[in-house]
Amino acid sequence: MLFNEPQPQRLSQSERLARMRLARSTNIGPVTFRKMLDRFGSAREAIEILPDLIAHSKTARKITLAGREDTVSEIELAKTHHAKPIIFGDPEYPAMLARIEDSPAYFYAIGRLDLLAKTSVGIVGARNASANGCGFARKISHELVSAGYVVTSGMARGIDGAAHTAALQLADTHSGGTIAVLGGGVDVVYPRENQELYEKLCEQGCVISEMPPGLKPQARHFPRRNRIISGLSFGTVVIEAGRNSGSLITARFAAEQGRDVFAVPGSPTDPRAAGPNSLIRDGAILCDSADVILDALRLAEQNTQLFEGFHQFNTDARQATKNSHLQDYDEIIKSLDRDAEIQAPKEPVQDIETINDLPSPLPPKTDHSDSQSIFDFLSSSPLLIDELIRTSGLSAEQVSTILIELEVAGRVERHPGNRVSRIAK
Repeated sequence: MLFNEPQPQRLSQSERLARMRLARSTNIGPVTFRKMLDRFGSAREAIEILPDLIAHSKTARKITLAGREDTVSEIELAKTHHAKPIIFGDPEYPAMLARIEDSPAYFYAIGRLDLLAKTSVGIVGARNASANGCGFARKISHELVSAGYVVTSGMARGIDGAAHTAALQLADTHSGGTIAVLGGGVDVVYPRENQELYEKLCEQGCVISEMPPGLKPQARHFPRRNRIISGLSFGTVVIEAGRNSGSLITARFAAEQGRDVFAVPGSPTDPRAAGPNSLIRDGAILCDSADVILDALRLAEQNTQLFEGFHQFNTDARQATKNSHLQDYDEIIKSLDRDAEIQAPKEPVQDIETINDLPSPLPPKTDHSDSQSIFDFLSSSPLLIDELIRTSGLSAEQVSTILIELEVAGRVERHPGNRVSRIAK
């Protein structure tokens, strides 16, 4: 669509490999990668000049070039999972993502690469989302995809999963689609219960990651993942998020990248509404329907001059300056510190899991966990009990028993029309 027109030229194979090696080199992150391309014209030229840069540099962040054999091995491993590297400069590289300062030098993709060329909207939110929140995410996702747009999210529990699932229901139509951005390798499923969703995304949507194949996700990877969700998207919608939620980091990235931030308001008595409500106070667009997003997209599409000439790739090597002095490399040296900040964010994020038990089997659910799950699905807004049964995956008898226990404990209340809600405290 409008914002993501592909480039006509394709990088040579030698330049593609050089860019991957440069990107995987020690201490070279996305900002330094772009600085070096801008300075030297190509990754091949940058690699040739790298020894001179290292010799003149007095920074403690030493650069070690990634080996050719290691990079080729990474590509071969990706191939076994049907993953293709999308490199900065490839025609398939999304234009909106290329526009941000710290866009990934390359990422791996499985599935429908055509979705990378469509206009995307990010949808993010709480992992322990309420059934109402998940229902709203499904509704917005369905309407956006029906209108021909792509929904991008992180394949997490809760809001992310609801948004992807609704989008996939339209996968066989001539509409939009959905992209999942992972925190670990493109072949690593997390959370584990989303295995079926992952397989559907690989077949009918698109799954991407800038991490090497096989890498298990860690908490520090998720903020980096979040910048890609917002970077791919025209705007990002936040549906339910606590005050220290990773979704708020995604919203902050979106604002810094010059993208719209949409926030779905919620009850002040629900902690999951604290994030979106604070975003609205800070100037985010109040989002109570998909029409709010669609109107913003259509308005932007009318102003095509805003998006002209922002996406230019270096496909051919320029003549680099030989015998450069230290001052010529100042910007590159400074960018190493910026990359260090990106790769090791300082902000603590409470709702991002530390993943040390990825290979272990899922623990069996206990009665207590079922009760907590039901309570988590509820919010201060009344919810149909039939919807609660469908969302929870428990039987009607189990849900009825749990609701009675929660009602006796003074945690929930019933409403006319077979609805139930949390009791506001």
